[in-house]
Amino acid sequence: MMTLELKTGDGIRNGSGVEDAEGDKAHVMRIEETVAYMRQNLDRPLQVATLAAKANFSTSHFFMLFKRRVGSAPIDYFIRLRMQRACGLLCETNLSVKEVAAKLGYDDPFYFSRVFKSVNHLAPSDYRAAQRKNQCPTGAFDENPRISPGPDSPVSRRVQFA
Repeated sequence: MMTLELKTGDGIRNGSGVEDAEGDKAHVMRIEETVAYMRQNLDRPLQVATLAAKANFSTSHFFMLFKRRVGSAPIDYFIRLRMQRACGLLCETNLSVKEVAAKLGYDDPFYFSRVFKSVNHLAPSDYRAAQRKNQCPTGAFDENPRISPGPDSPVSRRVQFA
């Protein structure tokens, strides 16, 4: 199971303003479970509300806790996980771009290609060609990434959990 870094000094505060370490650990565990759920469901669309409900948080509270622990919004993290898996499939298999898109739950391969390019700055076919030229490194799909898209990430809000 993956572990997320605990950032010191930003624990959850109880009603008296004192950090509640036990509550914080429980929250981190639920966020980790959500990340594991995302990894198991890369092939289907996910909604933030669904993830929040699984973690037993309100949507806004889940969003805040997730971003604090993982370093990016749940939507951005999930998209980057999908695109990271796409990189692995493009490198390790002979699946067409259309087949890779379908494996990751994208009905429209052109839309998938736009999302892929916005995250990786290369079209899927160009990525594959470049990786094959460099003889794809083993373990192209890192099972435990620390993904944190920048503030200028070109992934549109329409893309989120599509």
